[in-house]
Amino acid sequence: MKKTKKFSIEERILKWTKRHKKRNSIYTGVILAIALVLLVFAVTAQKVEPVKAMGKGQNEIKFTYLGNVDLNKHIRKNNLKESFAAISDVLKGSDYSTASLKMAKFSNDRKTNINKNLENVLFLKGLNFKSLSVINEVTDNITARDFMKSVESQAGYNYLTGNGSNPINSKTVQQTVKGKKIANVSFTDVESDYTDPIKNTTSISLEPNIYVPLIKKLKEKNDFVVVNVDWGITDERSVTTRQKEYAHSLSDAGADVIIGHNSVIQEIEKYKHTDIFYSLGNVTSEGFLSKNKQGLVVQQNWNGKQSKFMVTPIKSQGGKITKSTPNTVEERKLLNNIKGNGIELKKENGGYVYEH
Repeated sequence: MKKTKKFSIEERILKWTKRHKKRNSIYTGVILAIALVLLVFAVTAQKVEPVKAMGKGQNEIKFTYLGNVDLNKHIRKNNLKESFAAISDVLKGSDYSTASLKMAKFSNDRKTNINKNLENVLFLKGLNFKSLSVINEVTDNITARDFMKSVESQAGYNYLTGNGSNPINSKTVQQTVKGKKIANVSFTDVESDYTDPIKNTTSISLEPNIYVPLIKKLKEKNDFVVVNVDWGITDERSVTTRQKEYAHSLSDAGADVIIGHNSVIQEIEKYKHTDIFYSLGNVTSEGFLSKNKQGLVVQQNWNGKQSKFMVTPIKSQGGKITKSTPNTVEERKLLNNIKGNGIELKKENGGYVYEH
């Protein structure tokens, strides 16, 4: 009887590999197909929920405030109208709306950068933004100046505030809305911990000897003064002592509403006659941290004396803005983070309301 040849370890492994090669290919194909289905499901399951607009009385002016808007070349690969669809109704129904727009670098060509950033401004103007505060971290003063001139020729002089270039550091926006004069001005805390010194030369400095007389003058000539502040702090949820001191000083000078612009959401405070939103976070962002993709939409109805506010959390997902629907734990964390002095929030229409 012929003896069976014994295989070496290498030969056994080779025989096993050949036997299972075809089966492994099938397994791999099935796994890839399942992964693809799950990926498609995850993308399609991202439901966009619109922010509900707060109703207003006949004699009220409705304001809408938003945080940082980034429309760089990567974000612009999306359909921007679809990206902003969740807040379009709120903006259309507003009498006055403002946000902070980051200038983006699209190429090394100066003219291209000006034209592309101008397109961003005109897109937001088309959504019914009445003024924008521009944050410049990417261009030199000459480019910023020429950009401002391009915007003024297309959108009018009273559209962009602050953050232009040295010759127009005192640029403010003053408009008449339903018979009331509204002023908007933007400041940057240039003494804060900036990584890019170019910011120090492209904004009105947040210094008392500059902003106190400026805001007092604006308040004398206007019925309502909206102040935007870039605090120069990133990814910090807690409000610093410095922020508090400057915000209270801005209020004492005559600011009616203070809108802070950091990369994350910070608390809301009632101080004397002023409502202070230390940071509304981001509207759109490419930051990889989830907290950098979160923000607040603030709606205000003002009758000339009193106001009702509605604060609605939003987030950016899949290239689109949507109303955020936090679970119980997330909601508790959010409310603990934003409820400052004098604030009692009541849940209403997917947001949180209070009066002042």
